Amino acid sequence: MRTMKITGLVALLVLAAALAPAGAAEQRSLRFEKTLRYQTGKLVDLNATVGPVRIAQVELSQPSGSGGAAGSIVDRIRGGGGGSSDTHSTIRAAFDAENPEEEEWVVTFTLDFLDSRGRLIDRAVGKEGLEGEAKVIKVDHQILTYVLPMIDRVEVKMEARLD
Repeated sequence: MRTMKITGLVALLVLAAALAPAGAAEQRSLRFEKTLRYQTGKLVDLNATVGPVRIAQVELSQPSGSGGAAGSIVDRIRGGGGGSSDTHSTIRAAFDAENPEEEEWVVTFTLDFLDSRGRLIDRAVGKEGLEGEAKVIKVDHQILTYVLPMIDRVEVKMEARLD
């Protein structure tokens, strides 16, 4: 009787060990990281999944008129209305994202703009919630125009959480 209990216990432990990796494989990753070459106007495949949210691709761009309205000559002399288009530019990252689940998941997008040596030039962060929908998520970031030629790579990080 005692050997039967031990044999049953061993069989149960073997079965649990066999099923444990399958359960762990079903767990979804909540983080994603990828480093891209900095190029505007080109779709880059990410094929990322954070939680249930799928991010297929990203496009980096510099929207026209990204430095703001030129304004009058007096505004330019006084420095009115924020950054001038001569000194500031906007970098936009447009992510194609889809959440097939009805629960709302919030994804945080972090873009680290790096030089050719991998040193951080600037960082952009955006956050968006998705609830059973597909949409293009745009992360816009104001940056000094003179540093744009120094950007060599962009490290894209995403993190998802259930809201």
